[in-house]
Amino acid sequence: MDTTKLLSLLRTSISSKSLLKDKLIHKKVVTLGLQNSIALCKNLINFYFSCHYYHYAKLIFKTLEDSLDLSLWNVLMAAYAKNYMFIEALEVFDRLVLHPFLKPDSYKYPSVLKACGGLGRVSYGQLIHTQLIRTGFVLDVVVASSLVGMFAKCKRFDYGIKVFDEMSERDVASWNTVISCYYQEGQAGKALELFGKMRDSGFEPNSVTLTTVISSCARLLDLERGKEIYEEFVKDGIAFDSYVGSALVDMYGKCGCLEMAREVFDRMPVKNVVAWNALIAGYSSKGDSKSCIELFRRMNEEGVKPTLITRSCTLMSCTRSAKLEHDEQDKSSFLECYDIRICDSW
Repeated sequence: MDTTKLLSLLRTSISSKSLLKDKLIHKKVVTLGLQNSIALCKNLINFYFSCHYYHYAKLIFKTLEDSLDLSLWNVLMAAYAKNYMFIEALEVFDRLVLHPFLKPDSYKYPSVLKACGGLGRVSYGQLIHTQLIRTGFVLDVVVASSLVGMFAKCKRFDYGIKVFDEMSERDVASWNTVISCYYQEGQAGKALELFGKMRDSGFEPNSVTLTTVISSCARLLDLERGKEIYEEFVKDGIAFDSYVGSALVDMYGKCGCLEMAREVFDRMPVKNVVAWNALIAGYSSKGDSKSCIELFRRMNEEGVKPTLITRSCTLMSCTRSAKLEHDEQDKSSFLECYDIRICDSW
């Protein structure tokens, strides 16, 4: 059996996540003396990571650690970063930097920067930024976009925006990240302004873009702008996912259009906790304690764990309703809501 056949079998087992089958293939690789094949080892590492057998993946790498094939290091670091094992990813990078014969290439930096962002290590990220400028890799659009994302994750939006402004070439991911930077900084108007520049520059926004710009419209209570942007996206065939749906529910709820918010919510195939909270908050702002409690109970029944925001909005609605009306129904609603708070873990 040759390497090509084994690679084909390995890729099939990665798709099916058949651990028994992959172990048999791994055994065959060793039996045939192909354990030094870089291509086979990279696929084995990816497979063991997909099954969460990280130790096996690390052992495969260690047998070839002296290899001068840089792509093997890239695969391991990317696998660690993809699985949120950021400390391990940085440890591999540190060892690579000290390697006497290998130097990091542009493919390695997105994983390293993701790890820095995930750990909030902005000082480490700044050192890498300096290295990127010195090596010229900062001109790579994927690397620069990852750098913007790292600064955004570390809440250093000023640095992220500066890197973006200096990019000679941009992609959709970098536009999305810097639009999000402005939104997270509380500059929703600036986020929408940049969204307009993105469109004018010929870039096609995606569902990530839509989620951020709809959220910006919600923050500004600009219902008409939000509806207009969403209708344009529908015409362009952008997928309606749970993130877009949650942003729409939030926008309609904050703008007082609860019927529209409920309509969007009801047609969401997957309702995340953000969507539930947005709708409950919308009803809470109107003092509709009955709808809040109904949604709270339904949320529990469907196995979605309420957050502190969920409980706070529900209780606030019940309290406001009871104070305004003072009738028996409102008192009952408040007590029912209070019982929910006591019964559920706070």
